[in-house]
Amino acid sequence: MKKILILLFLILASCGAARKVDVDKVSSVIKADSSAITKKETLITQDNYISTIIDTDELEIVPIDTTKSMQVDGKTYKNVKLRHKKTKKVLVDTTKIKVAEKALIKVNVKKDIEVKSNKKEIDKKSNYSIYVLWFSILLIIASAFYAYKKINKPLF
Repeated sequence: MKKILILLFLILASCGAARKVDVDKVSSVIKADSSAITKKETLITQDNYISTIIDTDELEIVPIDTTKSMQVDGKTYKNVKLRHKKTKKVLVDTTKIKVAEKALIKVNVKKDIEVKSNKKEIDKKSNYSIYVLWFSILLIIASAFYAYKKINKPLF
């Protein structure tokens, strides 16, 4: 009898609520790979044009006979050998300097992004039938007590 009462009490004392839990776990990985290549070419040209003009005027006076007269700045020459030489040198420097520079720049970017999201939804529905059960048990106990009193009138 005690076991039946304990079992009946546990059944009646339970909350009677239904609970539904939805758990969504989403995990995603986003990968981004990018590469950029930059080419740079530079060509520098330097042209030189240097012109040098050299004019020379040579006058050579050589006496044939040293006993005869000869003056140089006053210009009296007798019995001399004259040699006059005029030269003109033109030097032209045309050099070209070319400098070429090439650059290649590579950039690689790798990015991994991990996104995790947890979503938990709880749907709790109450069961109101437990209150009807308690009310019906109290009604049964009251009617049993009333019937017992009616059968056994002189209780006190």
